[in-house]
Amino acid sequence: MPTLRQQETRTTAIRWSALPVEISVAEIGGGRDPHEVAVLHCAAGRLAELFGARRVAAAAAPPPCGRYWIPSSTLSRREAAALGISDGSQLWGGIVPAGYVATKLVSHPRSGRRAAAPKGWIDIIGLEDCTLPGWSVFSRADALAAGAELLRGGPVRVKPPRERGGRGQRVVRSEEELGNWLDAASPRVLEEGLVLERDLVESTTYSVGFSVLPGGHRIAYVGTQRTVITPQGVAAYGGSRLEVVRGTFADLEATLRPGKPRAAVQAASRYDAVIRHAYGVVATRCNYDVIAGVDRLGRRHLGVLEQSWRFGGASMAELLAIERFTRMPGLQRVVAETVETFAGERVPAEAVMAWRGDARSPCKYARIVEEASAGMAA
Repeated sequence: MPTLRQQETRTTAIRWSALPVEISVAEIGGGRDPHEVAVLHCAAGRLAELFGARRVAAAAAPPPCGRYWIPSSTLSRREAAALGISDGSQLWGGIVPAGYVATKLVSHPRSGRRAAAPKGWIDIIGLEDCTLPGWSVFSRADALAAGAELLRGGPVRVKPPRERGGRGQRVVRSEEELGNWLDAASPRVLEEGLVLERDLVESTTYSVGFSVLPGGHRIAYVGTQRTVITPQGVAAYGGSRLEVVRGTFADLEATLRPGKPRAAVQAASRYDAVIRHAYGVVATRCNYDVIAGVDRLGRRHLGVLEQSWRFGGASMAELLAIERFTRMPGLQRVVAETVETFAGERVPAEAVMAWRGDARSPCKYARIVEEASAGMAA
């Protein structure tokens, strides 16, 4: 007679092998722009085709089984339970025990054992091996103390943990400048926490991640991001170009020559393992921003900036890669990209248009880049 553990393992395997019968978008928390919601629904339609499933409205009552979700944000355990999600086979995204675990805050420890921290906080030993020098702080006194230490090695970047695309960040060059910034900030800023991190003057940011979908679909990738200028003159995310392989981080690393992309994959793999283990994170879509660059003193750094356990800017490229691998069983690697542009550039005929764009939002599309890739250069 099989043991309870064997029965649980068998049940989990059955769930992952079974294809969903319904696909639904879960818009969590609100505040999403129409173009972001449109891309979510575009992906849900393509996943329904991939699985041979039905599209259903998010408002419909969750069935006992068979519903697969694409959440707009990383879910809390309570939110997951409300949707009837019990494990990773039921969503393309992630589930965390507390909201701060889904933010930049978990990329750094506190500056000391007596420093303030939210309930459940864990100072993870060894995390500094795969991140930039930095601290997470939850009080003005801790911010000043941590900032003073970091400033001895050069300018410091102050980062609100929940903002995306670099919004709200500030580089400070002295303790006085940091104090002035903190004085001008609202009390809520420190209540939610701040990240203080070494500022780099020259850098490249890599997107490293993986996706696991029911039916045996598993990919890993590394790529770079591009920046566009919005009509308001602000630099913004402009898409990602990814080299995608079947399998895991280890499979991806084996295809790469020595250099920064391979080092970025190694850093992301280490970060993924220690963070998810420490906090018990469930995630089937993981994306890590990994920066490699030089600070103002000429020192080289490479580390993970933040994680994303939700549908993101690179997700449509991931989905197109999965579709291509499904149609071509012998294919092992593709290059896929997402593009966001305000420039009115021509959209390639083979691209999948997710949002046409307007005066205030970018045109968004994804495609498989057909040229062969022999591995990312350093």
